[in-house]
Amino acid sequence: MQLKRILVPLAGTSVDPDVIRVAATLAKASKAEVVAVHVIEVRWNLPLDAILEPETERGEALLDEATKIAEQLGVTIETELLQAREAAAAIIDTARERGTDLIVLGMPYRRRLGRVYVARTVQDVYVGAPCAVLAYRQEESK
Repeated sequence: MQLKRILVPLAGTSVDPDVIRVAATLAKASKAEVVAVHVIEVRWNLPLDAILEPETERGEALLDEATKIAEQLGVTIETELLQAREAAAAIIDTARERGTDLIVLGMPYRRRLGRVYVARTVQDVYVGAPCAVLAYRQEESK
């Protein structure tokens, strides 16, 4: 598969740096463009364009950290902060609008009721994405 554009949604979890490294490695090999996004989910009782300062500051810090990690690996990335009702829908729409070839999703290692848990956003992106999806699951902590 020849990659031209890779989308990396960041959620602010411990797996984010690993996901950026995976995307940067793939991008470097194929000279692809990397776009990192963070989606602020806006509650239904607020307008979609509501000013959410703490969430915006957190999102900008996440994207700045992603930029630093990518630059250490010799890859330049574009970043975008989005506001939406549902993160999965915003990720899918962004992938479609930007002609993305691959979405690299991070899955922190979580267990619920003795089973590995996959978050709803990951499931929805996996099912609804218009392109290939690579899910990177974090290792179990020992």
